[in-house]
Amino acid sequence: MKRFLIFLGVLFLFCSCEKSHFPYNPIPEAVLSDFETRYPGANLTSDRYGEDYQGWAILEFVDVDGLKATAHYKDGIWMMTNKEYSKEDFIYQLPRSVARTYIGSGVDNEDYTSDNSYVMEISRRYFKQKQYEFQFQIPFKDEDEPDGIVLQCNSIVIDEDGNLLYHKHGSLNPSYWWKDITSSLNCVSGFLPMGAKILGSVNENGDNLIFFLDNGIIKTAKSSQGRGWAWTETRYKVVGNDPLPDAVIMARDQYLYEHKDLRFNAMYNVETPQGLFYGIEFEKADADTWEWFDWRVTIYIPQI
Repeated sequence: MKRFLIFLGVLFLFCSCEKSHFPYNPIPEAVLSDFETRYPGANLTSDRYGEDYQGWAILEFVDVDGLKATAHYKDGIWMMTNKEYSKEDFIYQLPRSVARTYIGSGVDNEDYTSDNSYVMEISRRYFKQKQYEFQFQIPFKDEDEPDGIVLQCNSIVIDEDGNLLYHKHGSLNPSYWWKDITSSLNCVSGFLPMGAKILGSVNENGDNLIFFLDNGIIKTAKSSQGRGWAWTETRYKVVGNDPLPDAVIMARDQYLYEHKDLRFNAMYNVETPQGLFYGIEFEKADADTWEWFDWRVTIYIPQI
């Protein structure tokens, strides 16, 4: 009996591995046809095709521009493609609108030597436009470090039209970790204004941020994953010379009085399931007081 159970265990292990990695068959005709339509002239690095236990399969290829890329299919349906740009020469490979926005973002001492840094183009199902993701490090002075320098991770995301969607200190989860965001998109769709244009999406600490254009303003809808994806907030930065509301001024000044190493950075209009708020964002005031994270903090004041 024991020998039989061991046999079953080995058989189960073998079947599990087989389901995860095999069989590697020729690429199905429908998938190959879809791929060749999307990427005419591209060179596949393999003519084999295999789905994992969730139905995902990848086609690795070199596009006509000479860049390496990976197309992701789920149950034979294309979901997304990520293309890798050179970390040394990407500025000359990018579309002009994207390159201009990157240069205009203000970074001028970025370091792409880390293995975790990348420049990537993302094409995604349901999105009409591509987006471009940049992750790199920037050196800051830190007297406590042996060489007096600490490297801080930075992330920038720009859409195909050159809209700056995201620019913060810290790292994002690469988009190819979240290949299928159907559920996330569905949960926020009911909270988007009529006529809003979706521009792109990133995953920040497990939350999907959906960027959309509404009456000329780029806004962000956040969806979080608990037992299922759910909309948690929509926000956009308040710009212009209009005076701040009195409640915001009082809250800002009080917080700055209690935290003298910070400075006021921006104000957001924020909508959540609990109501409407002003989001008052603060950041560190001086790079010379650098600790480990150049963090930002937001306090919320109800809109009355």
